[in-house]
Amino acid sequence: MLNIDEPAHSQPKFSLFALGFRPFFLLGAIFSLLAISIWGSYFLGYIEFSPHGDPIWWHGHEMIFGFVIAIIAGFLLTAIQNWTGLPGVKGKPLMILVLVWMLPRILLLNKDWASLEIVMAIDLAFAPLTAIFMARSVLKAKQWRNFVFVPILLMLMLVNAMSYYGLLTNDPTLTKTALHSAILLMVTVVALIGGRVIPFFTEKATQWQRSPNVVWLELLTFISLFVVILAMLFQQAMMLQISAGLAGVILLIRWSRWGGRHTARIPLLWSLHVSYFFIPLGLMLIATGQHFSAGLHAITLGGLGGMILAMMARVSLGHTGRKLTPPKIVTLAFVLIILATLFRLLAGLMTSYYLPFLEAAIVCWLLSFAIFIYHYTPILLKARVDGKPG
Repeated sequence: MLNIDEPAHSQPKFSLFALGFRPFFLLGAIFSLLAISIWGSYFLGYIEFSPHGDPIWWHGHEMIFGFVIAIIAGFLLTAIQNWTGLPGVKGKPLMILVLVWMLPRILLLNKDWASLEIVMAIDLAFAPLTAIFMARSVLKAKQWRNFVFVPILLMLMLVNAMSYYGLLTNDPTLTKTALHSAILLMVTVVALIGGRVIPFFTEKATQWQRSPNVVWLELLTFISLFVVILAMLFQQAMMLQISAGLAGVILLIRWSRWGGRHTARIPLLWSLHVSYFFIPLGLMLIATGQHFSAGLHAITLGGLGGMILAMMARVSLGHTGRKLTPPKIVTLAFVLIILATLFRLLAGLMTSYYLPFLEAAIVCWLLSFAIFIYHYTPILLKARVDGKPG
């Protein structure tokens, strides 16, 4: 294990590229604000919008491969330093990785700015480059347990390629299947990370003591999610319903062992627990065969969006040497993302009130991430308060 500490005086005051979480959390959050603003304005008839593909594809693709993957990359590139004790990617290499992520986000906004093939080539490079940075540290430290994220990142590249191929061949079924499969792969990442950090954080901050992991429950969690992904990829409707129902029940049992009832007074904890709950809820809605859209949005808004907001709020404090006490208004941001999820669920379940509920969901999402951006931008731009690197 290498010493990753540097003298306090050597730390730059502007530290956006000091570690992976900084640029990807900040720019990812800003991008989510812009992307939902653009999508909402277009869908509600306020603006014209001509991105690559079409606005529906752009919305799904960019929230998955623009927003969610950026936050996952930022978290993994930061966590790998803690896991291995080796210096994380920073400086110019991190700037290049951010540029590879950012260029497609800009170019996809207008189909006249660059050919789809050029945008695709740049965009498809992001996940494998992130995987290479991770693999380099994991292999050097021989931490095989953490190598699992490398093939998942490569699979995300493949389903992203499928979504682009669907556009190039005018196959909307393929693009939809690819994007839905990408969501489930990201659920797998969240399930892996959540199973490690949520009970750990809960035990550290409360009187609750966690029990050892149940090996068969952990195995069933990821086997069931893998079956759901396969059913989605091969468009097996019945198998999708059965496997989604089983995965939802298994993830719910797993979540129930993490001490959530002890976290009511700690926003940084209950936000994680409540957000994670939306994943099994969404899977069980998909299992009904009648509420696929509602289930998918429970997973994406509540499960992925809520977990992302809660993790960014905590990691940004911890990795900048600050106390784990966010500004009080950040609790409102957690409440708003939950409300956004509930309104989007109601929009899918009560279609006669679709537009009002959708508008409410959009407003809640925008306010939630605006609060994060306003209060965390100085934290993510400035050096750690304890003078340590990162």
